[in-house]
Amino acid sequence: MDDSNRRTPAEVAAEASVEHTAKGVKNRFKGSLKDAWGKLTDNPKSKLEGKVDQVKGQAQTGLGKFEAKEAEIESRGTWSDEDDTLRQR
Repeated sequence: MDDSNRRTPAEVAAEASVEHTAKGVKNRFKGSLKDAWGKLTDNPKSKLEGKVDQVKGQAQTGLGKFEAKEAEIESRGTWSDEDDTLRQR
């Protein structure tokens, strides 16, 4: 097997971070457009779809940030309790 094409976990996490962040930005933008259109046309369905898309986009952006942090930690090759971004402080 050729190891030259193999990617490290940090590279995989970094790529996923970029992908999720981009999708999140797209969904947030799409949601704002739908929400604005719903307000303009007084269409509650469009307003609701817009809000749902915005929340979905926020979640995707958050996932992208989490994966970016994971990629940073993976690239350092170390892990400590301070790196635990999910823990309540």
